[in-house]
Amino acid sequence: MKRRVGYINLVLTVIILIINAFLTKAEDLVKIVQLSGYWKFSIGDYQEWSKKNYDDSDWDEIRVPASWESQGYSDYNGYGWYRKEFRIDEVNNNSPLYLVFGRIDDVDEVFLNGKLISITGSFPPDFETAYNSKRKYLIPKDLLDYNSTNIIAIRVYDTFGEGGIVGSPSGIYIDEDYSLLNLSLSGKWKFKPGDNKQWKSPDFNDNLWNEIAVPDEWEHQGYDNYDGYAWYRTKFVLPAQLKQEELYLSLGKIDDFDMVFLNGKLIGNVFDLKKDGEYKMKGYEYNARRTYKIPVDVLNKNGTNVIAIRVYDKGLRGGIYEGPIGIMTKENHKEYRRKHYKSQSFIDFVIDEFFID
Repeated sequence: MKRRVGYINLVLTVIILIINAFLTKAEDLVKIVQLSGYWKFSIGDYQEWSKKNYDDSDWDEIRVPASWESQGYSDYNGYGWYRKEFRIDEVNNNSPLYLVFGRIDDVDEVFLNGKLISITGSFPPDFETAYNSKRKYLIPKDLLDYNSTNIIAIRVYDTFGEGGIVGSPSGIYIDEDYSLLNLSLSGKWKFKPGDNKQWKSPDFNDNLWNEIAVPDEWEHQGYDNYDGYAWYRTKFVLPAQLKQEELYLSLGKIDDFDMVFLNGKLIGNVFDLKKDGEYKMKGYEYNARRTYKIPVDVLNKNGTNVIAIRVYDKGLRGGIYEGPIGIMTKENHKEYRRKHYKSQSFIDFVIDEFFID
């Protein structure tokens, strides 16, 4: 009897994991730069190793993804650095660029051409592992040298067990959904932790607020371990060709809850999505694709519009973490929904999710 109960519990656990993976299926990312393969590698820790022009010609080469223990650094725990050159053509669509790794054990800082772009986990003396977190980092396009050589440098700290860049895939990706945006709003938004209803006002002065990248979780941008309320603000002017269109505001995915204001008026929140079939289950608010119809009487067609978003994060990552971010016409909104609601058999999903990289 106990054996049967244990077997049933195991089966239920597997089913729950598969369902959770289905609910958290990633956006439509397409790889444009392959980063799997051999990287330059050295143990130790020197800040000059982040610089673009650092000479790493005498460094070892090891494979990514694979632990450094499996490549001649058995039982090594501590700091290690990876470096890799790549070239990229200028991207001719609205999509942000993402640097994606499966997992890095335990903690990492990522530099592009000598500039820090993200951190996951916490280095000593306040060590906090992030060995099981998938890395997806927004790449600031202004740091890239198009049609020339770029350098990624990754500082890693490992405490025990396997260490290094250990999960796949590894590459630079674009999000195909951005082709459906008529106006992209990705980029730097004003941001402030805390909660004040006055922050929804279009006349509020946010000049002293910090800026963070959207979309990207705020933990990657200096707000590690922050849970609770925070606000985002940005401005836009409607292009002439959209003034007579029926429009939707796309905000990708937000962890966990949101209230969206346009020019001071509430235009939507995650619970409004129930009628569209997007928000189906309590506890999975973070996985709902936010698209809100823009009321004609709220939109300023001949001047500046202000978007203010009140976000509440109840734990783990937080913020506007996945795109597409921007404005789309009714026609493109229909295509966006059709694309993400097309039927897929459960067997096909399992094969795609767990057996195909």
